Amino acid sequence: MSETLRIALVIEGPTDYVVLTAAISSLLPDREITFQALQPEFSAAFEAIGGEMGLGWAGVYRWCRQVSREGGGSVSGSALFGFHDVLIVQVDADVAGETYRHGRIDEEIDDLPCVKKCPPPSATTNALRRVVLRWMGEATVPARCVLCTPSKNMEAWVVAALFPNDRLLKQKGSRWECHADRGAQLGQQPKAARVQKTRKDYESKRGEFVRTWPAVAKSLSEAKRFSKEFLSRIDSKPE
Repeated sequence: MSETLRIALVIEGPTDYVVLTAAISSLLPDREITFQALQPEFSAAFEAIGGEMGLGWAGVYRWCRQVSREGGGSVSGSALFGFHDVLIVQVDADVAGETYRHGRIDEEIDDLPCVKKCPPPSATTNALRRVVLRWMGEATVPARCVLCTPSKNMEAWVVAALFPNDRLLKQKGSRWECHADRGAQLGQQPKAARVQKTRKDYESKRGEFVRTWPAVAKSLSEAKRFSKEFLSRIDSKPE
């Protein structure tokens, strides 16, 4: 029997946790998995409370910088890998259009914004990944880490998972990942099917996220990349 797979997540918020854990459950349906969110901090009711790092991408930045210092200059040197098999670090691609000043971050290296012309989505996500790796103190993605950079945000995956027949989704086709405000489409769905961007609403759809993940990964390039890179980390890990 395979050992329990211990996955740690550093994410922007609680709805991202729901989508990512559902996607992983879809990818490994027969594997026993434990998930732990390292950032942001959550209350007992699993509501994000931020903690000293705060929420959103700025919280991910602060976590990466702190843990890389504790790890002797890199996240891969951290003691956290004694307790977790895989670390997932998630930052939405729309962060590529942000500034450190907007995130209330005092940063000497001015590598944000780094947004590129889209399509292809990878032009921006590749640039953002280099930025995130610098936060982590890494030159390349460590063997036990997976980066997750939905383009332009996680709601692109949510709409594709829950509303595959959405008019705008079908109209945009392969350019859907370049559309700036996919989250607005959640509010455009029929009232009976509509979901709010809350942990509670997303949790109520967990089964659908699990069931539809293969189709999402097939149609959206960054979802496909996440699936491929995640599975490559699992395949290379000795059981």
